[in-house]
Amino acid sequence: MNTFSVVFEYIGIIAFAISGAMIAIRRKTDLFGVLLLAIITACGGGLTRDVIFSFSPPAIFKSKEQIILCLFVALLVFLCAKAFKKFYLENEAKIEHINDVFDALGLGIFAVIGVQAAIQHGYADSGLIAVSCGAITCICGGMLRDVLTNSMPFVLEKRIYAVAAIAGALTYYILYLLNINDNLAIIAGTLITFTLRILAMTFKWNMPKAID
Repeated sequence: MNTFSVVFEYIGIIAFAISGAMIAIRRKTDLFGVLLLAIITACGGGLTRDVIFSFSPPAIFKSKEQIILCLFVALLVFLCAKAFKKFYLENEAKIEHINDVFDALGLGIFAVIGVQAAIQHGYADSGLIAVSCGAITCICGGMLRDVLTNSMPFVLEKRIYAVAAIAGALTYYILYLLNINDNLAIIAGTLITFTLRILAMTFKWNMPKAID
């Protein structure tokens, strides 16, 4: 990956680590739980992708900097919540909206990173594998986090979640095939996912359900 991609990946890790830590705090886990759920949210999707597609060794074991960054961010969120507990509790609804923004940003970035991983492992000619890698990378970390906290996974109920991830992954993949500048393709894929999620939250867009 080029420098721009690496920077974007670290931004995604920070965004998902914040999201995971904030959800852990809302579920009233202890410090270890906050740290663990931050790592799972930020790195669990990539680990799941690497296991499913036999990318060896999994990326999480090749970059200790990502784990350290997750721990640092999660600890910072924990300390802020503890220091400003009263404010945190009084503004829980607003903080949840902020968390949704971080989650949407991480979702967009990791949708692109997943496609890049597929391309780097020789699957550039398979749109199905590339887009699937993108979706798995950005969705599965949150799913693992939700399972551990005994919650319905976001992807199964939250407004236009998986669809937004797939749209961003597909956008990046198409632009890659068209030989568009990679940095622009990264930004475009991320923005598609991020924008769809923000619009879905703002206007309460939902996928249809058999029984409401």
